[in-house]
Amino acid sequence: MFNNFKKFFTSIILALIVALSFNGTSFAKVNSSEEIAPGVVREEHIVNYNKKNTYINLLKIDLNNPYVGIEVVAGNGKYTQRATVSQMAKRTDATALVNGDFFNTLLQGSPEGPSIVGGKLQTSPVYYNGLYSLGITKDNIASIEQITFTGNVKAKNGKTFKLDSLNKSYYWYEDTNEYSHQDKLNLYNDFWASKSRGEKTNSEILVNANGVVEQISEGKNFNFPVPDGKLILQADGKAYDFIKQNVKIGDQIAINYSISPKKDFKFLIGGHALLVNNGQVVKYTKDINVLGGVRARTCAGISKDGKTLYIASAEGRTKRSAGMSLPNLSDFMVSIGANKALNLDGGGSTAMVAKNLGDFERTRFINPEKNAAERKVVNGIGIYNTAPSTNNIAGLKINGPDSMLVGTSAEFSVKGAWNENLKPIKADSFAYSLSSASEEKGLLNGKWYLALAEGENEIKFVTQSGYEQVKKVNVYGFDKVKDLKIKLNNTKMVEGGSYQATVKAVLNDKTEKDIDPRVLSFELEGFSGSVDGGGNFTIDSLNGLSKGLLKVKAGNLVKTIDLYDKDSMNLVMTIDKKNYTINGVDKKMDTSPFIKDSRTFVPIRFVMDALNAEINYNESNREVEISYNDQKIIIPIDKKYIMVNDEKKDIDTAAFIKDSRTFVPIRFVSESLGLSVDYNDSARQVIISSN
Repeated sequence: MFNNFKKFFTSIILALIVALSFNGTSFAKVNSSEEIAPGVVREEHIVNYNKKNTYINLLKIDLNNPYVGIEVVAGNGKYTQRATVSQMAKRTDATALVNGDFFNTLLQGSPEGPSIVGGKLQTSPVYYNGLYSLGITKDNIASIEQITFTGNVKAKNGKTFKLDSLNKSYYWYEDTNEYSHQDKLNLYNDFWASKSRGEKTNSEILVNANGVVEQISEGKNFNFPVPDGKLILQADGKAYDFIKQNVKIGDQIAINYSISPKKDFKFLIGGHALLVNNGQVVKYTKDINVLGGVRARTCAGISKDGKTLYIASAEGRTKRSAGMSLPNLSDFMVSIGANKALNLDGGGSTAMVAKNLGDFERTRFINPEKNAAERKVVNGIGIYNTAPSTNNIAGLKINGPDSMLVGTSAEFSVKGAWNENLKPIKADSFAYSLSSASEEKGLLNGKWYLALAEGENEIKFVTQSGYEQVKKVNVYGFDKVKDLKIKLNNTKMVEGGSYQATVKAVLNDKTEKDIDPRVLSFELEGFSGSVDGGGNFTIDSLNGLSKGLLKVKAGNLVKTIDLYDKDSMNLVMTIDKKNYTINGVDKKMDTSPFIKDSRTFVPIRFVMDALNAEINYNESNREVEISYNDQKIIIPIDKKYIMVNDEKKDIDTAAFIKDSRTFVPIRFVSESLGLSVDYNDSARQVIISSN
């Protein structure tokens, strides 16, 4: 009664999840596609369900291609030796590898489904309902179907007992709830690496390669792994009664097993329930209490003729990728053409690595769920390029940007190369040269390319063997530049002096790029002189001015920088800011200028220090005394006059003390000292200059 209610409740929840999952429209986009090995194409997809993006990597594998190799990879070489996807790929030099079958993370490390590794059956399926497996025959036909296991042990006297499994951790049968290692006979071969097996209180029988019984351990396991080339039978209850009654040490026994359907499989890996059948989304038949929700997913599908294999890995619960529900995953597999598809282990087990074309090392394209560390899993599906290795260059992968800002430089080089069989060739194993199709559009200096004009140009790579490949570069103009930053090697000018300007472009994304002066125009204002095309300029005459300008034009963008007479002083203060500059050099004071009653007040000591003037404060008289260029000025505090060389001059605003600093109305005082005062309204800056 309870089980019936549980099944009914689960079916209702599943129906709700299916309905909710298809509530949003699916939008799919192929970001990129690349053939990474003969017959193997890797595609990047972005799918959108319910307004959330998911990043999927899809491998399309043409099983007709004679150079396609596909293998089940077991952990670190054997079962119970777990490894991450990246570790398995590195160990076996896989072109691509993805995680495989489900397994109990709390036990030794054996897949739930059947598996063929290295051409040999290494695990049988568990007795669960509705499990499917992916198989490929020796004539390269893929199928997804349910696999069953049968076997027996035949004693010397001819009596037999059913063999329940090959290399399985313990579990409970579905429906019957039988314990897998009670009253059963289970087989372990030397592909099971751990010395612990199944149920530790079960009896064990050691059998050599000829089927001869060498040892029997009653009521406990042998305290060693399965020796190379030998087998261990684990027996309990009725199974051990059979052993005791019919088998003794020295007997030769026969151990037979097989799987159905009886196809000539060269590849076999277990999975879970079907996602797609006959090109249609199907209801997921397994319990989704653990598997449900939106998360990372891995699955495999096949074409109707069984000649194309699809392996998809969806990143889940990361910043860039939401993950997928099982119905969404079914929908995606239908959209890419799968006639049949099954679910593989997902969630924290999901990861995919692959070699880009021309690369020796692999890139992890699908990160683990929540960006956690890769989980060690029991097996994976490895894809291999079995073609011959040659040094005949058939393609280059080029490092360098596809687009550049005019006036900028970038390095272009060969990142990798591949032969006619898409196998990588090391870039440092051959020489090559570069040339520009149009030197008016861009110049090359070794591997560095300088973009001189807007538009498209081509950089040609020629290898020592004569292979040629063109890299197209689009050069955009200064309309994408937000600002220019000009830097001078010196801002203090003398007549006859030579100087250099360097310019950076500030792009809309706030990145900065060095601009070659050959694409800019320079102009002097105020001072007279000449400017060459390299940003170098010479001052011929200051024209009696203390300040001039260097104007820089980049397209329609114009920027100026102040130039100063070496013997002059140019002080720039910003209202309500403590930062200021003297002849372009950044400084900082301990108080800020401000505006009061339409007059600008500045801390007088910082101005006088900039002029190297002598300044004192007469505390008894409450007067500021300034000596500068034969000028003597006395500024009484809170009085509307000042004394200039003993001559009284009225002012409309008095100096005063604030925060222990004396503030003066700067225009009256500066003009009395022979200084010029300008005010930049937009920048709220006071500019004080001396001649």
